[in-house]
This record gives sequence, C-alpha cells and structure tokens, in this order.
Amino acid sequence: MPPNDSTRTPPGYDLRRCDEDTVERLCAAHHGYAGAGRVFFACFAVYEDGRPVAVYAWKPPPPGAAKSAAPDAPWSVLALSRMAAIPRGQRRLNHVSKPLRRQMRTLLDRGRWPVLLTYHDEGQGHTGHVYKCSGWTPTVRRKATTLTVEGVRVSRYANGITRTPEGAVRGETWLQRWEHRACAAGDEARHMAAAGWVREPIPGKVWRSGRQAFRIVRAPAQQSIFG
Repeated sequence: MPPNDSTRTPPGYDLRRCDEDTVERLCAAHHGYAGAGRVFFACFAVYEDGRPVAVYAWKPPPPGAAKSAAPDAPWSVLALSRMAAIPRGQRRLNHVSKPLRRQMRTLLDRGRWPVLLTYHDEGQGHTGHVYKCSGWTPTVRRKATTLTVEGVRVSRYANGITRTPEGAVRGETWLQRWEHRACAAGDEARHMAAAGWVREPIPGKVWRSGRQAFRIVRAPAQQSIFG
C-alpha cells in the first residue's frame, strides 16, 4: 500500500479521485489533444469551489512502451496518460506539479507500479517543466506519427489492438519520454515481489497469439487488482 502521509502538513489544495467523465470534459476543453479517452486505472482531480481545475489520468501504457521502459517486467509500468488544467488565471492552484508529486509519492501503490512513464509533446509547445518539478527523469526522445480525427488526437493503440482509425489525419511530432522509478532498472519484478505482488498464469486462458495469459495478484490473499 502507499505510505500514510497523515502526519504531514495538509496540502493547500483539494485532490481527490474523480471519474473518467471529469477527465474527458476538462481535457476536451483545455488539453492540446482535445480529448482523453475513457478507460483509465486511476483518475484524480484538484477541486476548487466544487469544480475540477486540474485532472490527472493513469493507465498501463501500450506494450511496446512498457517493454521499452522495463524489458524484464513490462507489467510494472503505469503511465500518466493525461494531465490538464484550466488557465492559470482561472484557478488558485499555482503549481500542477505538486498534486502530481503527491500522487506519485503517496496515492499510487509504488510496490505494484515501480515504474511511472509519461511524455511531453514538443509539437504542443511543451517543455516538460511540470515533470522536472515533480521529480521525473527525461530519457528517450523520438519522432512520432500523430493521428487526429475531427480535431481530436487519438492513439493507434486501443483495447489491445494497434490500428489506424478511419478518417484519421496523419502528422508528426517529437515526444520526450520521462520516467520515475521506485527501484533500479532491472529490479522491477523483485521490487514487486517484496511488496507482495506476484505474476501468475490464469488457468485455461491464452491470448490470441496462443501465449499463456497472466495476471498480477497480491500474495498471500491472491486478490487480483483487476477485480
């Protein structure tokens, strides 16, 4: 479990779990990609006067990205898929990096997710300043193909399938990857095991490729985090 931060000075902002609709609405209005998708592992929002002013959405990255960040344990990687905030003059929250750092340190189970991954898109005019302030490390920079459907940036990877959506307009941008690790590279599986997380085969289940399907469970109760 994440460490208990109840003895620390209370933060000067109201950070809570939120639903995917909240993330989608704020990203549609204030994120450069004009959308967020709908399926996330965890979503958080900072609230002021009952309204969300910043959102953060986490989910496992596509397999290729996970393997690149943690070749020996790609299941240990969680990605910050979306982060957005309303304009600075319309909120009291000065630093969106502070709620992000709190999620990384105390709200996410870093025994289960020792590797965090995110990107900044240079084509959006971003520099990664928020990630630098919250303790991330820049790693790989690469040129990437973008896909846009009716003004909304979409991913080639969705629901376990890589595809090009019908009507998508192609473009290019440079992406800078950032990582935050709770253990040394190559030590992810051992770190998870020490925290009680193990990878076990799912009896009688194989993927379309014919390979054995696995799940991540917590020992000794063997309760899967996926329900």
